[in-house]
Amino acid sequence: MTPQDTGGWWAPAVSTPLLATPERRPGSLRRTMHVDVGVRSGWADPLPMSGAARDLRTGDGGPGDVEVVAEAALTAAFDVQRHLVELDTSPPAPWAAEVLGARAGGGFRRQLDEAMPPEAARSLLRLVLDDLPAGALISGYALLRLARRAGHDPARLTPADALARMTDICSGWRAGGAAAASVAADRGVPIQDCPPAPDLAIADPIGWHPMDPLPMDGMRRRRCLDVWLEDPGDPLGRFSIWAMFRDTVGEPGGGEAVLHEYSVEVEGEGDVVRALRADPRVLPFPECPGAAAEVGRMAGTPLAAFTEAVPSILVGTLCCTHLNDLLRALGGAAGLLAQARKG
Repeated sequence: MTPQDTGGWWAPAVSTPLLATPERRPGSLRRTMHVDVGVRSGWADPLPMSGAARDLRTGDGGPGDVEVVAEAALTAAFDVQRHLVELDTSPPAPWAAEVLGARAGGGFRRQLDEAMPPEAARSLLRLVLDDLPAGALISGYALLRLARRAGHDPARLTPADALARMTDICSGWRAGGAAAASVAADRGVPIQDCPPAPDLAIADPIGWHPMDPLPMDGMRRRRCLDVWLEDPGDPLGRFSIWAMFRDTVGEPGGGEAVLHEYSVEVEGEGDVVRALRADPRVLPFPECPGAAAEVGRMAGTPLAAFTEAVPSILVGTLCCTHLNDLLRALGGAAGLLAQARKG
């Protein structure tokens, strides 16, 4: 069945969202983050965004023995040209004003790096700010839903230069793949119907920082990252990381539906990653999961170098934009690993 047979909408190629996050281990550190993208009041109005993050240490007493190590939050807005026009942070960051005017997807992270002092480079606030461009990117799915409810065929809304811009940019958009072939045949971009999102916090409410219910057509990117030592008695020895991210959209009747989801497992020793495994959970196109087999190319990379190394090693059809984004976030786990080793 093609997207044309279903009015431009089709079932995702992979549709097995996680039912819950793993139980927290004694002595582990968990980082949870989210960025919410609101709904514009009007087509020309700013796009509101907000986000928060928290680092939680689990003590030897089990899941209820916890300590909040760090927290951060922000509110922001982007104009219709995707320039940052509003930003308020907690804790306050005087340097954040220098990021105003940066364009999501157009050098935003470079301008962010130039604005912040070195001591803020690995902060939670920096990590939430880093997710704003991705939030602006996924917000387009909500507009397609609005178009669908208005009786338009979202597949016909494909920009004229989409094929030239997107071909071979990632595994899912490889030449001859389902997405590229659909656009080339003038059927537009195939738009996926999304599976319902299980409540990841239902089994462990304190394992996630608080998040408000997602409104209809609001978008959310959430992350979870666990770090622990395989042998706490050998603090410079082997470590493990489990991480995931999920993009969701608010449903008309409440709840959320999953647009993208990945999880990864990492094994390392000292400060170097030795092995990785990526698990595609929800993805739109048949070619998308092919990127998961390429993550082994990152083995041998220092954990702290992941943020810079991922986009230079996993490129073109070797990568998935969303998986790369999850792997880049592993660079921030170097600080959590250092804290775990301090005990």
